[in-house]
Amino acid sequence: MALDASSITNFSATRPELEELFLFWICAAGKNGTVATRLLDQFLQDIGGQQEPFETIASLGYDSLVEALRNVGIGCYTRKAKTMFVAATSGLDLRRCTLEELEAIPGIGPKTSRCFVLHSRPNTRVAALDTHILKYLREQGFDAPKSTPSSKKKYADLEKAFLSLADKAGVPVAEFDLAIWKQYAQR
Repeated sequence: MALDASSITNFSATRPELEELFLFWICAAGKNGTVATRLLDQFLQDIGGQQEPFETIASLGYDSLVEALRNVGIGCYTRKAKTMFVAATSGLDLRRCTLEELEAIPGIGPKTSRCFVLHSRPNTRVAALDTHILKYLREQGFDAPKSTPSSKKKYADLEKAFLSLADKAGVPVAEFDLAIWKQYAQR
């Protein structure tokens, strides 16, 4: 099921593909998309979780999960292991869960929840404020920080600005997000 960061949007993903996509966004924190996809693919191969990622992670247990993540060089592996293990054992329906339900998982904040929902559900109107989007917003004249804002109000204000720019461009939000990612990832 190896993902491709340059075409990450998949509105018709199967349950295992949704699980892999969610794991990708966990792995992508602090890494570029290409590296995250490579490390995730290696991790899933190592644990035998290509077909049923969450089921495999749940059966591994937390300690073995930490070791598997360490072995592939994921980085922040204890924190990411906790996030993955809680997600895998949560029983969440990744096709329908809310942003709030996703953000209740330790280690999942507004950016990660929105990245996942934006690229797995059609017609989603959220902004994943990663470094690329924030840089784009600064270049458009907005007062955007260099990293994802921790203030809910600041996040909401910048999200609204990004959505208005997507509307102005006449492009679906997920497509607009991915185009900006590709533009800045090549620089």
